[in-house]
Parts: sequence; structure tokens; C-alpha cells
Amino acid sequence: MPEQRKGLTYEGQNIYVGIDVHLKSWTVSIQTETLHPKTFTPPANVSVLVNYLRAHFPCGTYHSVYEAGFSGFWAHYKLGEMGINNIVINPADVTTSQKEQLQKDDPTDSRKLARSLPAGSLRAIHVPSKQTLHECSLVRVRSSLVKDMGRFKQRIKSLLYFYGIPYPKEFESSGTHWSKRFMKWLKENVSQDDNMSKEALLLILQEVEQQRKLLLEVTRKIRTLSGSEK
Repeated sequence: MPEQRKGLTYEGQNIYVGIDVHLKSWTVSIQTETLHPKTFTPPANVSVLVNYLRAHFPCGTYHSVYEAGFSGFWAHYKLGEMGINNIVINPADVTTSQKEQLQKDDPTDSRKLARSLPAGSLRAIHVPSKQTLHECSLVRVRSSLVKDMGRFKQRIKSLLYFYGIPYPKEFESSGTHWSKRFMKWLKENVSQDDNMSKEALLLILQEVEQQRKLLLEVTRKIRTLSGSEK
């Protein structure tokens, strides 16, 4: 942890921090009400940044900003937990001069963000709660599982067509497909057909059953979360 400078204090002063976020490191520009932006490149770690601020700009009121993007909102939550007044903005909402467009790089972007904070020209986007993000992630996982399930089912249909195996009368309606009786027919009857590749069919059926279990599990979790909100 950086050692705080003795006798130095920024009590009552606002410290503005512009963060250009990347996967492994950030480009950070810091300016005060009297000092021009100072830029450095710490690792992508909120604790490292906050410790630096407290050591070099002790007792200040810290304000930070970064643009919404691939990294989501974890840094926003962590900054808030460590006492930093952070906002997340839409990249398209940042006013950019012609010179900045020609000289676009990470230091330029972070300095622009740091300068824009005290000017009040940045508009924060809505950041959902952690709980809401968790629910959205589960919904996305479920959507992905449903698509995967559809692909596995299509593979089985293609396998049946390829080997010339027709549906029995009781399964001619698509509404009867993928029921327990239908799956039993595939396992016990179709897999024993001399024309069918038993190994291929059983492997796909195993995938379908695994996907079904995962789909059931994530659906239950979503329902539990939805019920807890009422």
C-alpha cells in the first residue's frame, strides 16, 4: 500500500478521476480543482487505485467516471463500496473535440473524462442493482440452454431422417415429441434398430437429458428469485 504523505491533505477538495477501462490495466487521469490531470496506468484493480488516491490525495472527496462497456459494473460497485463517488456513462454522450478525435488514445480518453467531471457535462446511466444483474444473468443462461436444447433436438430429427426411421402414429404430431414416452421410444426402440447408429443416438440423448436438468435447475432458480421479490 502506498504510504500517505505526512502533512499533506486535500480535505474539502474534490478529486476527479477519469478511468479508461481495459481487461488487464486501466489508464487513469486524476485532477484536482487546482492541478492539471496526472495520468498513470495501474492494474485493473479498484483497491490499487483507491489506495493510490488515499496516499497521494489524502482526505479528498473522490469522484470517478468510466464508460460503459465489456467490463460491466463490477468496478462501479467496488468503487462505491470503497467510498468513491463513481458514475458510469454512455461513450456516445462524451463531448469530443476535433483534436481529441485525431489524437484518440487511452491517456487522451481518460483525461477527457477527468476534465468533464467537474464541468458537470457527463450524464450517468442507470446502473442496476447486483440482484437485478444476477437475475438477468440467469435469464441469459436459460435462453442459451433453450437454444442448445433446440439444436440437440434438431440433430436427433436429422438422424432419424438420415436413417429412414419414421415416427410411429402416436408421435406423428410434433406436440408429442420430447415427452417421456417419446424419449423412451428413442432409447428402447430406435437405438436397437439395425439401421440406426446406436452410439450417435445415445450420445445425443445423453446431451438432451443433461440440458433438460440444467434448464430445470435454472428455471427453478429464476422462479425462486421472482417469488422472493413479491
